[in-house]
Amino acid sequence: PRVQRRSAPVDVACTPAEEYLSSLGYSGAEISKAKSRYGRRFSPDVTSTIKPFCTFFSDLGMDDAQIRKLVINYPMVFRCSLENNLKPVVEWLSAMGMNDMQVAKTIGKFPPLLVLSLEENLKPTVQWLVAMGMNKTQAAKAILKFPPLLGFSLEHNLKPTVQWLVTLGMNK
Repeated sequence: PRVQRRSAPVDVACTPAEEYLSSLGYSGAEISKAKSRYGRRFSPDVTSTIKPFCTFFSDLGMDDAQIRKLVINYPMVFRCSLENNLKPVVEWLSAMGMNDMQVAKTIGKFPPLLVLSLEENLKPTVQWLVAMGMNKTQAAKAILKFPPLLGFSLEHNLKPTVQWLVTLGMNK
């Protein structure tokens, strides 16, 4: 006997966000990846979210390939506020001494940086680095080399790791 197979239902209803990305040349696979990482129906508003965010990243110095990578791999950025999240983080990185190209590179290496709290994550980590003996310029260089440093928990990762290294006899 012949078994008839049913294919899984296909979501044929594209959101305006999906249509817009498709019009920019994003492949179906890239859009599917962004949708799956977004975590729910991929529906950021094109006019008030996607276009302004992409313009913001472009103005910062990110090229189309970097923006594409950000959109595909970290679409949750569209859930953030440009004014309350992204701009303050970029301004803070600039105040650390980074130029726009360095800020763009840092964001490209670690997009979750954009959703971290300035007061609860970013500033305390840099303050701790300074307390450990770095100056602001050295802290900025450390962030440039390894941006995920800003995403580590001070209490559960950075401090215990440094304490462990000190017990092994490593110093500054």
